Amino acid sequence: MTGSTVRLAAQIPYDSLPADSALVDTVNTTERYLKAQEALTVRLPVLPLLGVDGPKTPQGRIVLSRDSLDWAMAETVADLLQRVPGVYLLRGGWLGRTEYPNYRGRGPTSVEYLVDGLPYVPIGPDSLGVDPSLFSLSIYDRVEIERWPGGLRVHLFTHRHDRKAPASRVGISSGDQEIARYAGALEYRFANGLGIAAAGERMVAPTASGLSSDFDITNVWLQASFVPSERFGIQAQVINSSPDRKAFVDADTLESRLTGSRKDAQLRVSWRDRPGDLGLRVDGVVGRTSWKGGGVDDAVRQGGVVVGYRTRTAGLTVRAFNRSRITPWDLRAEAGWAPVDGVSAAAEVGYQTHDLDRNSRWVGVRGGLALPLGLTASAALRSGKLVAAPALLAEPEQQVTDWQGTLRWERSWAALEVGYGQTDAFRPLAYRPFLPSIPGVAAAPRTEWVTVGWRLSPRKWLTFEGWYSDPVSRGPDGVPPTHSMTSATIRSKFLRRFKSGIFDLKAQVSFESWSDGVIGRDSLAAPIALDGASFWRTEIELRLDRFRLYWDRYNLQLSRKTFVPGFPLPSLASTFGVKWEFSN
Repeated sequence: MTGSTVRLAAQIPYDSLPADSALVDTVNTTERYLKAQEALTVRLPVLPLLGVDGPKTPQGRIVLSRDSLDWAMAETVADLLQRVPGVYLLRGGWLGRTEYPNYRGRGPTSVEYLVDGLPYVPIGPDSLGVDPSLFSLSIYDRVEIERWPGGLRVHLFTHRHDRKAPASRVGISSGDQEIARYAGALEYRFANGLGIAAAGERMVAPTASGLSSDFDITNVWLQASFVPSERFGIQAQVINSSPDRKAFVDADTLESRLTGSRKDAQLRVSWRDRPGDLGLRVDGVVGRTSWKGGGVDDAVRQGGVVVGYRTRTAGLTVRAFNRSRITPWDLRAEAGWAPVDGVSAAAEVGYQTHDLDRNSRWVGVRGGLALPLGLTASAALRSGKLVAAPALLAEPEQQVTDWQGTLRWERSWAALEVGYGQTDAFRPLAYRPFLPSIPGVAAAPRTEWVTVGWRLSPRKWLTFEGWYSDPVSRGPDGVPPTHSMTSATIRSKFLRRFKSGIFDLKAQVSFESWSDGVIGRDSLAAPIALDGASFWRTEIELRLDRFRLYWDRYNLQLSRKTFVPGFPLPSLASTFGVKWEFSN
């Protein structure tokens, strides 16, 4: 040892270099875990849902929370709409192809959509309707389907992260024909009210039927928010969807191509006079929707104010939106009243102006009454003048009056619902993507409808349920008569073996069937036959805490029938994948 080394060692205290100091773990994993668990219990304020204020009447709405969406036999938003009696999906093949819903023969305009309270306007190559298969179901945390006798209104709500702990999700799935889907999300909230969220999903579906029908799509959701209290908040978000759906070719072109990018930007400011759901609330929303691709470059700007007031037994909401074109003014007022348990009523009044001095105006009323023996009676009526497709300047106003009456009996182990209603004569429009194969649709006559819904649960772990819809007289084009959906579900947590409750298993089989009908008209106005068909589908899901594994299979009986003539569904087609959520 040299002299300099001896002097340096003498200057350093003996205990300043403890033995194995390089091996000490500077991260206390137990402490970090406890902090993460504590953060899970800390709730932070979020913006209230916009557009679904109460009170509501019975049988008027289907509500699907995130847990319901996870366990639903649905890979797209279109699949969810099959829970409504009278909805027929025009499936243009397997996953990735067009899945337009047709409700009671009203065509592409029979369903309207709202994303976080802002109307999702049709734009781009198809300005008549919205194809719900293009939505990314993983982005949304809640779906509410509002039912009227002659139309549906679908409310889609993005995730609202209300915990101090960050949350993330990943999902990977594959299937036949090398189909692939990748999804991921990250959400974080700060204690001061700031929040950020990002999610994305990409799906690739190579040709599964026909000579050519490739499809791929990328959906991205970005959000930033500042919600310092339950009374005030600001939120900005953008959803970008980039589909590339090749033309469906099978000896001839049966469906046109869709390629481009749609961007929906939204800014919302929300204020409440008190915490909670009661009292006065004012929301200001502005948005811009743009489409670019396929030879179309288009944009629509919109903005408006939503004012609501809610008490324990009543509620009133007024909306006023202005758009840059197509529908310059969109005014609506909704009221609900539930004075006592078992009695409820609601009303809606709407007025819209359209280009070329056209307008839509309507009034809708609902009512519900609880009766003895577990019975509930409800009724709905909607009447007025509607412009089915305001983007078509030649589309005139149509006078419609639709009504529906429903009687429901329900117990914990069984339920039965019977409905009878009428839809007025209507001139629906053809679906633009299918124009090469279905050029037109005949005018729908005044039609009376009978619907039946049922549920039977002989055991807590076993459920049978389904619905049946039938037009009493000659039905409209595009909706087959005697249409039904039936499913059998086994779901159990096996609590005797897994007492913690982290294990969950669901096995479900569904059966969809319809009789011969007419899907539309050819270029000479001759009917295009829709053959009666039936399809079996099964799904198995397993959950371990926040880890989910699923396997979904279509067309179990190898049927060669089709939802739309010329668009076969592959036999025994399947998808499978995993989804995992994290909260630390």
